[in-house]
Amino acid sequence: MATLRGRGLSNRALRPPPARATRDDMAFIATVPPAGATGETRDVYRYMREVGGAAMIGQIVQLFSVRPSSMRRMIRSWELAMWCGSEPRPPREFLAASISRLNECHY
Repeated sequence: MATLRGRGLSNRALRPPPARATRDDMAFIATVPPAGATGETRDVYRYMREVGGAAMIGQIVQLFSVRPSSMRRMIRSWELAMWCGSEPRPPREFLAASISRLNECHY
């Protein structure tokens, strides 16, 4: 793999994402929607609403819904990354979005 400027970035990382992803371009993962969640999964969705401050649950969170303990850990990691420390949240979110773009993550 070729690297760019010695930083370990592949040429692929600099390509823009496809104009529009289709179901054929992406893997399908069964999830439990928030409205249909019960037990621990429902509790973790409630926790996400509390720490996120919004009623909407992002699809990236829903990907973990069949394993609520993993979903809780992922939410906690996000919470720590966004809220701990002295750096304001907007630069943190910009950095996270930039990394997602480089990794061709469309969530």
